[in-house]
Amino acid sequence: MAAIKHIYILSFTGQEHQWMLFDGAKLSESGEPGPKNKYPVVALLPDPLFFFFKPSGVTKSRHAKSATLMQMNYSFPEQDGGFKVLRPSGGAVLGYTSHDLLSRFMDRHREILSKATVLTSEFAVCWRAAAAEGLSVWSWKGQSGMRILASGDALTYFRGGDEEFRNRFDRLNLDGKPEVIELEKACKVLTEKKIRWARLNLYSDGSSKEDKSAIIDFKPFIIAAVLTGLIGILFIVGQYHRWQLSQGAAKEWRGKLQDVYVSALGPAPGSDPYGKILFKLDQLKSGGGNKGVDVLGLLALMSESSPVGIEIESINLGADSGNIRGKVSTYEELDGMMEKFTASGQFNFVLEQATNVEGGINFSLRAEYNR
Repeated sequence: MAAIKHIYILSFTGQEHQWMLFDGAKLSESGEPGPKNKYPVVALLPDPLFFFFKPSGVTKSRHAKSATLMQMNYSFPEQDGGFKVLRPSGGAVLGYTSHDLLSRFMDRHREILSKATVLTSEFAVCWRAAAAEGLSVWSWKGQSGMRILASGDALTYFRGGDEEFRNRFDRLNLDGKPEVIELEKACKVLTEKKIRWARLNLYSDGSSKEDKSAIIDFKPFIIAAVLTGLIGILFIVGQYHRWQLSQGAAKEWRGKLQDVYVSALGPAPGSDPYGKILFKLDQLKSGGGNKGVDVLGLLALMSESSPVGIEIESINLGADSGNIRGKVSTYEELDGMMEKFTASGQFNFVLEQATNVEGGINFSLRAEYNR
């Protein structure tokens, strides 16, 4: 029988980290892996540093990555970190973008994170396990009460207890009892399905880990390599003159093409100007150019403007606006928060409802993106 491969898991609560060990059956607390550790080390970055997006109808397409990026560009404004796509294998496709606080978090914990071979998040692990199990409806609960209900091609973010979860479930007209995916269960699925953890990487700074590959004796091939090198040098010398002649013409054409991109997209056409031109053409043909709600900007503004002790019950985001429900202690706190929102200028906030309840004021806001 094959030996079970253990996995070290590094998780974070606030700024504190904790080591765990998965032995193939259960997850338990553990100490830090030693310098001679040969097992994979998976670091779970805090999920609030990411925003995940499930694309619609692209899982079986060979152009799934491009289709996912186009959907995210159409639904949300461009982020500083850019949009990315996680496609480990098969029909599993997940779009995501990171908060600007991710770089600060990585710098703060760089020493401990240097021990990890995979940088991902708990939700990404659970999502991959759910995809491997073929689940269309499932749920996940993270830190600080953050929950996600996955149904078909939609991810519903919200905060609240079981009653709020049931309300969300009924509102989506779903039947039965959804599967709850937790980290330990997800680890079991990934182990049983032999899914590679390395394909769940959400962050890469260009560093590479030591490759534990087989050692090859190159001595028998030295003579052949030398002869091949000489032939290659002669071929390169013969082609160098032709390359020099064509280099000037190629440079001229590149300059003209860049001028076309700049005239169409402005002084900063980006890394994929041709794709942007196709996207803008599609927008012109469809008659729309809406970008949607700036998700991370909205969350950052709420964090800066909200009073201490505010309770956010839910955030529902659409292509043009979002709805925010929560609770504050007094009307004075609500008025102060609305004044700060109004002064921001980036969003247009409308107070739809404010109700006295035991212990404070329940409120409902609508946030619209100012174009």
